[in-house]
Amino acid sequence: MKLRLEKNDREAIGSRLREIRLFNKLEQTELAVRAGLSQAIISQYENGLTEVSLSFIKFLADNFGISGDWLIFGEGCSPYEKSQKEIQVQLTSPSQVQKGAAKNPYFGVPLVDPRSAACPGKVRTDNISEWELVRFKEAEGRNNLVAIDIKAAWVKNMDSPLHTGGRIIIDRDDKKIRPDAYYAVNTELGKKNPKEAAINAIRRLNLSGARLWFVEDHPQKDFDFIDLKAKERLDDIIVGRVIWIWQKLP
Repeated sequence: MKLRLEKNDREAIGSRLREIRLFNKLEQTELAVRAGLSQAIISQYENGLTEVSLSFIKFLADNFGISGDWLIFGEGCSPYEKSQKEIQVQLTSPSQVQKGAAKNPYFGVPLVDPRSAACPGKVRTDNISEWELVRFKEAEGRNNLVAIDIKAAWVKNMDSPLHTGGRIIIDRDDKKIRPDAYYAVNTELGKKNPKEAAINAIRRLNLSGARLWFVEDHPQKDFDFIDLKAKERLDDIIVGRVIWIWQKLP
């Protein structure tokens, strides 16, 4: 059974469906397999070319916690807005002391370990016990952030502001290589099982052809590098760009 809707309504539903898929980092083919549909049907749904079936709406509600009211009418919270409310509920005393929270909101970023940070997909927030706070405006538009404590081995040849005992926030969706930006990286890709991937360095990067250089401030030897055999491997090497730093004073 399908909803009978006008073109504008179909397109609005398709846009919200695309938001669900992208939020969960799924390709159309992946969503189609999970739903028992064809990729072509998912494409038609997202482009408003055909009405979404009620059975597919139920599938989304059961598997992604999506409200039918939001998908059909746009009422309530989007997946991103819902995730932020869930994070804010889990925040403890730091957020509670913000008397003007409504006017000056804070955003909770989960504090994770090096292996969890390097794992693809969204971080499971139900197991997170500690959060770092940033002003919402600093995190606006970023929905894949993690906080992590800096380890000595990662920055032994790096200048300030990166020091042991500091804390950084990484945008795991920002992997575009920029001059003078710092990145959390997995330099041992290929040496270990992919399931054992973890951050093991923070470096500036330089891509020259198919060679990725790990730039240090005070190299003890020639710069390390990896020759890329396939473009997609770059996403496995770069965990994310460092966008925020907290550093303890001496």
